[in-house]
Amino acid sequence: MNNSESKNGKEYIQPAVERKANEIDYGRNVLKFYLFNLFISMHTVSGVLVPFFLDWGQITFVEIMFLQSYFMFMIFVFEVPSGAIADFLGRKLAMIISALMTALATLVYSSMPHIFIFVIGETLWALGAALSSGANEAFIYDTLKIMNKQESFSKIWGRANSMSILGIMISGPIGSIIAEYISLQLTMTICFFPMMIAAIVSFTFKEPNSDLVKKSKGYLKILKEGFTHLRHNKVIQILAFDMISVNVLAFFIIWTYQLYLGALNVPIIYFGFILVLMTFSEIVFLNLVPKFMKWFKKGKRYLMFSTLMTGAAFIFMSFTTFVPIGIFFIIIIMGFGFSRRIIFAEGINKQIKSENRATVLSAISMLGGVLQAIMNPFIGFMATWNLYAVFLFLGITIIIIAFITPVKNEHL
Repeated sequence: MNNSESKNGKEYIQPAVERKANEIDYGRNVLKFYLFNLFISMHTVSGVLVPFFLDWGQITFVEIMFLQSYFMFMIFVFEVPSGAIADFLGRKLAMIISALMTALATLVYSSMPHIFIFVIGETLWALGAALSSGANEAFIYDTLKIMNKQESFSKIWGRANSMSILGIMISGPIGSIIAEYISLQLTMTICFFPMMIAAIVSFTFKEPNSDLVKKSKGYLKILKEGFTHLRHNKVIQILAFDMISVNVLAFFIIWTYQLYLGALNVPIIYFGFILVLMTFSEIVFLNLVPKFMKWFKKGKRYLMFSTLMTGAAFIFMSFTTFVPIGIFFIIIIMGFGFSRRIIFAEGINKQIKSENRATVLSAISMLGGVLQAIMNPFIGFMATWNLYAVFLFLGITIIIIAFITPVKNEHL
């Protein structure tokens, strides 16, 4: 809301006291959003997700990977209707439904160990994820716009993401303890409670004014515009290829590290605590990348170094059966592999005009999702055959990309 608005056809100047009350009222949105992100990310099952599927769910690792590909496909399917809800019915409603759908998904997932039940759970969870991704960023930006504090968006968005990471770090060890002393099934069931708390928090949000809600272009149109821009910009193509390919390969550590720990007979009670180390490593490296870039002086040098470190860690894991060393390599992969996206951020954004930024970034994200969905079953079959061969394949492929990438210093 601006300081002046129209009332009965006349310009109305908002009194200073009313403006101050308005800022306080909407300022609570930010604090509540931090809480929303904290609770919606408390997945007590996250540290034992693979054992949950394999041991309690009685499905194969290949089926797990197919489920994840299905999940990504359904997120894409739901992007259009979820965007309509956020744009036309409000960000608040979209986030309420998101939390409720995710809460319902946890109950469905833990109701019965059957692949078709899991498909229903993935569908509900995908709907919740699509609704949240289409509404949460807009909700915060619109709130700050009403308060005339748009310049604080990056800082507040960063804090909100930190709350999400904190939620994972808190819930991971709790889930491991529950899995060890009670049951794997309960690690999923108990996720229902923080999700419902997130839903209750979202009910208390103050919806940003309707005059800030813009008519949605539609996700398919956004992707079409984004891909058109990608086809005509060689530098973005180069950067996107390097970023997406290595990011997708590095991401498989999330789905294979629990298999690896199980193969080394690590007690399940430690899985969640190892997840905390992995998450903490990601946070540390995300904050260190700018310093690393300065130390290496040239962005291409650090890009090469971080990519080689990620690939080498995978290769060393394929020959390592000593638990502490194996955990060290997992942390290295999380640190270097998951922080690479920051290296590309400035370069990609420099190549995109402001009015095309959302469309191009959406297209790049979509390409990453498609590649991940394609790779999931392949990695699933390979892991069933030989888990250590998966690490060797991932490591060698990443190192090959490090040497063949056409990225130059001037691109970054």
